Amino acid sequence: METSTLDLRSVLYVETVNSNLICCICQTPFIEPVVVETCGHTFCRSCISQVLSTKPTCPVDRSVLSDASSELKSASKIISNMVNELLVYCLNKDLGCTYKGQRQLINLHLKEECKFISLKCLNEECTEIVMKKDLMKHMENCKKAICNKVEDDKVEECSYCNKKYSSSLILLHIEECPNKIVTCLYAEFGCSWVGNQHELKNEHINLCSYGSLKNFFGEYKQRMESLEHENQQLKSSVQELQNKVQSLQDQITEISDCVSSSVIPSLSSYYLNYSNHPNLLNPNKDIVVETTSSGDRRVLPLSPPPPPLSSISQPILTTYELLLSDNDHLKNEVETLNVNLADLELRQNVALMTESSRMQEELQSVKNLCHGLRMQMHYLLTERRGGGNEATTATAPVTRTTGLIRSNNNVNVSIKGNNNNNNNTKATNGHFKSLQKLGSMGTDLPRQEKL
Repeated sequence: METSTLDLRSVLYVETVNSNLICCICQTPFIEPVVVETCGHTFCRSCISQVLSTKPTCPVDRSVLSDASSELKSASKIISNMVNELLVYCLNKDLGCTYKGQRQLINLHLKEECKFISLKCLNEECTEIVMKKDLMKHMENCKKAICNKVEDDKVEECSYCNKKYSSSLILLHIEECPNKIVTCLYAEFGCSWVGNQHELKNEHINLCSYGSLKNFFGEYKQRMESLEHENQQLKSSVQELQNKVQSLQDQITEISDCVSSSVIPSLSSYYLNYSNHPNLLNPNKDIVVETTSSGDRRVLPLSPPPPPLSSISQPILTTYELLLSDNDHLKNEVETLNVNLADLELRQNVALMTESSRMQEELQSVKNLCHGLRMQMHYLLTERRGGGNEATTATAPVTRTTGLIRSNNNVNVSIKGNNNNNNNTKATNGHFKSLQKLGSMGTDLPRQEKL
């Protein structure tokens, strides 16, 4: 099966999946789970998007969604981790592949490890489809390659095994050459082994201590990538806030320059002109006398009084103060975000250190238990092989002691001999009970998942 047609809905799961992790639309475990904010139901992103494109209602409770695109939010990280860590079989199980692993690693398995995927022959004129494990053999016996081999005079030598191959096969051979120098598959986790490809597949990969921890390292790597992504988002948010603060500062500077260069000088000149005419500044000074139709006489000023300077400058100063306060508020928010970011990073580091130390302690306890069981089994085997010799050696001191005491009191000697035999029997029973207790402890230990 080709990896380009990978569909996670077609994979076969090893164990029964929890019903809470099943999408009610496609009836398979969630793929890219999203949550509808209005009702809180969880669906696959592709499933709910297809449903909402026809009718903007929730498929479960039929609640109407005003804005379908904004209602969909990514589900919590724990849900994504649970569905991604479900154990599945390889898509080529029917062809003979025995792989079992996490769903999130199935794509990597199909691309790099699976030998049962279908590939096209590397010869351009050949159209046959063969499995990856048979590709090398097919290339050696390919009819098109044999026909072209007569015309192809270019022969290259493998730098690892010194065998000669045609130029069309040399690259494929180098990838699978048993003498090729490679590193361990778990080199990124800390394994420093280096050797040829034959030793890696037949010896080292089965003995590598990092292989039993690859699931833990995979989760650790995924968690670190998630934290790096969150940190990058926080940095982007901080950068946006800083840009907004800088923009506000520029606006404040422009407003301040505008006020200082145009508004205040114009007001000053305005009041200076009125100061040269005191009568104009006094609105109570009668300049014109108007006679109404009723014969009443009313005194009118020459022109309306100018607005007071404080009433004009007050709105400008108020706006300026508001901008300054907003600027200070944004600065405080940026500082708070910086503190929260540092605190979050510190917490994550402490959590990772705690998890690592816990895993080391568990590994050490398992090693100690195995060592204790080995010593007990060694003691039992030695005791069984020794047989009568050890029994004779163990009873000799008791016989000598009994002989010394018999001269004083034969009755006491016989009683003590019986007591010694009883004590030996009790010690043996206690010894086997301790072994049974250790065995029960061994069975209670969590079984390591078979890789």
